[in-house]
Amino acid sequence: MPSAIAEGGQAPLNGLVAPPDQRFGEHVRLGVLTEEISPGLVDEVVELTGCGERRRRLLPARAVVYFVLALCLFSSSDSAGPPGYRSVLRTLTDKLRHLPGLCVQRLPTSSALTRARQRLGDKPLQALFERRRGTLATPLAPGAFAFGLRLVAWDGTALDVPDTPANAAEFGFTGKGGVNQSGHPQVRLMALTECGTHALVDAAFDAVAKFSEHKLARRLLASLRPDMLLLADRNFAGYELWGLARATGAHLAWRIKKNLVFVPLQVLSDGSYLSIMRTPAENIRHGQARAAGRTLPQPPRGHLVRIIEYTV
Repeated sequence: MPSAIAEGGQAPLNGLVAPPDQRFGEHVRLGVLTEEISPGLVDEVVELTGCGERRRRLLPARAVVYFVLALCLFSSSDSAGPPGYRSVLRTLTDKLRHLPGLCVQRLPTSSALTRARQRLGDKPLQALFERRRGTLATPLAPGAFAFGLRLVAWDGTALDVPDTPANAAEFGFTGKGGVNQSGHPQVRLMALTECGTHALVDAAFDAVAKFSEHKLARRLLASLRPDMLLLADRNFAGYELWGLARATGAHLAWRIKKNLVFVPLQVLSDGSYLSIMRTPAENIRHGQARAAGRTLPQPPRGHLVRIIEYTV
């Protein structure tokens, strides 16, 4: 379980209010995160984005950044639902508030924490993500490389957001026509992840009702590199997205649905075969010919691919 740590500061044990530079908000940090996300880095992105406070507060910008990170860490800690703001802050500062030399202070109210998040905004967190995202694996890391290529994968999920009319209008729900509709408005998250380490290389999110995984995947293309082997599940395979991903220079190994028709052009020695991922127009033309029992003289236009049949 993460614990809070503090540094410095001397204040009367029997005092009710600590001097401004010794309030616990000035020293809040989450022990499990500080090796990768140091207070200096947090201060840097806060200053870079112009989101620092103009007057000294109980909850300065640095403390609010760590508080938001703690909300993410503890979001699934209770099977009955995510913990509340004050519960997370209590966990974050419990050890700190009882250290000798610091005053035991009242926790800020939930509304105060809400206002602190609103003052901070999202820019420092975006900047922090840009600084920390990326690959981590070394060539010796197990499960991180294959055939001399760095293994990465992309996939999507849906995340609940507060059930408010504004969020419902902006993000929408999963499910159509009220059938299997989600209980809360949701955002769709697409992540490009390094296999072996699970490090986030890139991520994109938007309204679940307006953006499919295919649309969000296009926002991640710029993070693909020629030394990567990109894995994807069967919902991503398609002429356009395959072409865009391949144009980055990355190597691709994607699952496909078993009902897709790929006519063998050349069978290879290992039993796999070369085929064509047809353009949408060619799909229609060849599908109509197959339904009519005709064989078209020319092979379809599209991407040359290798089909590998496998059993899990």
